[in-house]
Amino acid sequence: MIPPISVAENYDQYFASRLYDRRYPRPNPSSLAIIIGEIDALGKRVLDVGCGNGRYAETLLARTDATIVACDISREAIDELTSRCFEHVASGRLCPLLGDPTVVADSIGRSEKFDLAIMVFGVLGHIYPRSLRRATLTTIHSLLRPGGRIVVTVPNAARRFSRQQASSQSLVEQGHLEAGDILYERTAHDRAVKMYYHLYSLQEFEQELEQQGFRLIRLTAESILPESGIVRSRLLRAIDRFLARILPLRHAYGFLAVAEAVSESKQGEDLPQPSDFSQPA
Repeated sequence: MIPPISVAENYDQYFASRLYDRRYPRPNPSSLAIIIGEIDALGKRVLDVGCGNGRYAETLLARTDATIVACDISREAIDELTSRCFEHVASGRLCPLLGDPTVVADSIGRSEKFDLAIMVFGVLGHIYPRSLRRATLTTIHSLLRPGGRIVVTVPNAARRFSRQQASSQSLVEQGHLEAGDILYERTAHDRAVKMYYHLYSLQEFEQELEQQGFRLIRLTAESILPESGIVRSRLLRAIDRFLARILPLRHAYGFLAVAEAVSESKQGEDLPQPSDFSQPA
């Protein structure tokens, strides 16, 4: 299927306008803590898929001993990441690559596997169509060592873009979009940046990971409040942490999963059920 918009071109505009940095000046603290915990437990070789201009990579380089291969389809983002983290690029701790995970697979040796892949802030939902999302997860799976994990987040369809879901329905019926897809806009300097998103139900998110060979380890809220607020306000972060402790997972603004890459020989084994996780669905 032909993408309804050019995601790479529009993200180039998004980063160049500085709107992205104004909305999301730093990582989500709860997501960052989970990622750092996984690095400490698994190892320091990290793949950052959809890295943008380095909101997470730059912080991880400063706070851990990780070495990071970071890829993004936006040239504007990769150029900015390379410039901002030039010392880490020069030392070999950071390798920025323009493209999707298939570029990573073509750029590293077959024996070079990652301990951890991160794909946060809804990157998976910006991939069109569903077949390419699944292929991307399959490629990431192949890049992880046995027992390696992915930390991945997606937007919750029950909490996001209700008006756009309604307005996109005709495009779904016409076959231009798939069920769960929307088109929306961000405005930067009086210019509309057109965006694509696939919004997930909790069940779809679990199934998509499991069908591509991942075993769910943890399923929690990326946040309850919009991330643009919690990354800029200490008060909103505190409120968000409290809400995440008391509200069922279905109220999440976005879902966060930690999942292990399962070898083909083990993919038939029983997978954990939603009741096994720390928060109710």
